Amino acid sequence: LYPEARVVFSGSLEKGLKKAVASVRLPYPIDRIRDIDLGKITRLILVDTRHAGRIGTFGALIDKGVDVHVYDHHSEDKDAVRGTYEVIRPYGSSTTVLTLILRDKALDITPDEATLFMAGIYEDTGSLSYPSTTESDYDAARFLLSRGADLVKVYAFLRKELTPEEVSLLNEFL
Repeated sequence: LYPEARVVFSGSLEKGLKKAVASVRLPYPIDRIRDIDLGKITRLILVDTRHAGRIGTFGALIDKGVDVHVYDHHSEDKDAVRGTYEVIRPYGSSTTVLTLILRDKALDITPDEATLFMAGIYEDTGSLSYPSTTESDYDAARFLLSRGADLVKVYAFLRKELTPEEVSLLNEFL
């Protein structure tokens, strides 16, 4: 949607997401926050959050004349950042919001991107089983499958392994 944009996570990646990003070939790099010059940012694109407190150092850009675009699926509250452009939908996943925009604009995505996007939808919707899951989440998943999403990789990304402490506790309970 924004070919000139740089992809940056505002905090550290959780283990599953780090593994997923490292195992697919994306057509763009993921930059580190320390490599970004905040003074050069003219547009801030927020995905899956609208809270300045959740975007780390990028929060300093809010209300500083930076063009803010927001893509989210969370319900609005009084602390939400106001964007100059917003796409907020009550879907089970923000990835669904973006996937359906990509589909509707007929923008091409790679199988690796489709796989990563599918993992995002599955993570947010409990593999399309949570009550918050919508028909649109299924539409997005269908589209991603048609673009080569690999469900074997998605499962591997999302598989949760017990820590040694959890195994010990499980044994104690048994």
